[in-house]
Amino acid sequence: MKTRTIIGITGFILTLAVVIPLLFSLSRGAVGTNQFVVIVAAVLLLVLWTILYATIVDPWLRRSVGALFGVTIEWRGTSNSMSWTPVEETGCLRGLFIDLLGYLFIILWLLPLAATIALAWWLRR
Repeated sequence: MKTRTIIGITGFILTLAVVIPLLFSLSRGAVGTNQFVVIVAAVLLLVLWTILYATIVDPWLRRSVGALFGVTIEWRGTSNSMSWTPVEETGCLRGLFIDLLGYLFIILWLLPLAATIALAWWLRR
């Protein structure tokens, strides 16, 4: 978890140092000041939510689902990715259900972004 936190903080700093100035230069003259502030706030909130999700929410979900099924679910794979892979051997149906829960929790990660877009569209009307 310490490595993910360091990577998350590095990502946030890179977002502030690289992405925000890039957004500023690319959007100069195309959007107003208020629109730019909204775009920057959305980008920063998505980065912060991703850091919180990867360091706090996802490990908690893995422990909870692992305890429910009696397995240990780790970050595994060639890139130590967020795939939901139990360490122990599971049956076909249990493994399928754990994989489906992993995909459901990826949707949970995207939910705040979708809610923000829906709110922006609703407020625009």
